[in-house]
Amino acid sequence: MQSQRLKKTTMNTVTFQNVYQTITARGEFKLGERGMTPDGREWTFVSNGSTIVNGNIVVPAAVVDTDLWSSSTDNQSRIVYVNRAANSLTVGEYEDAIGYVNEGTGAGQTFKIRTNSATQLTLYPETALATALAVVDSDLMYIGMSKVVIAAITSKVQMTQGAFQVAAVSGDFGWILVNGDGRAVTGEALTIGGGFNSGDDTTGQVVKNIATESAITAQPLGYAIMAGATDQAVLVRYNIR
Repeated sequence: MQSQRLKKTTMNTVTFQNVYQTITARGEFKLGERGMTPDGREWTFVSNGSTIVNGNIVVPAAVVDTDLWSSSTDNQSRIVYVNRAANSLTVGEYEDAIGYVNEGTGAGQTFKIRTNSATQLTLYPETALATALAVVDSDLMYIGMSKVVIAAITSKVQMTQGAFQVAAVSGDFGWILVNGDGRAVTGEALTIGGGFNSGDDTTGQVVKNIATESAITAQPLGYAIMAGATDQAVLVRYNIR
């Protein structure tokens, strides 16, 4: 049997200046792009939709659920274009989003969006649909995992994507920390070396894990390096996947 050689891949290197500032236009980076600073910490480039304090954790914006979809093919007969028959989309808003056909013709298919125009989603060819959609009954649900808002209160399971290490406002683009040492804002004193999760009574803040919780009931975000106090910024080590 002929063996297949895998290509070695490397993560983009981003500068400290990149991750400690925000910008008002997307610029050279793509939404969802992963990067590593020279110290080995890992980051994701996102579009922010909230007012953020340095150290706030963020989650994906709401799932979109719409109907009236059809599809078309590229010049290699791959079904990579998904077309909306009503309501214009914001150009580029769903770049890097993921989704699936939740009802009607082609139901159950999943995909990832490379980019979008006002009326069309362009899928990555690797996730091309196998069954064409029908405008009479095909419905889609999709979500931009790198289109984020500040984490809500009380919920310990809300798909936290990372934490800003700089203040940001709605409409900014920037990098969130997903792996490595950084800042979190706590709603209570953490246990040094102990885990933490979302769920405070203030948006974007974290609380410590408790013994009765598991990864099913509370998404683990990392562990504490410092204990801190209520509503205080402390050092933690994030490990968000």
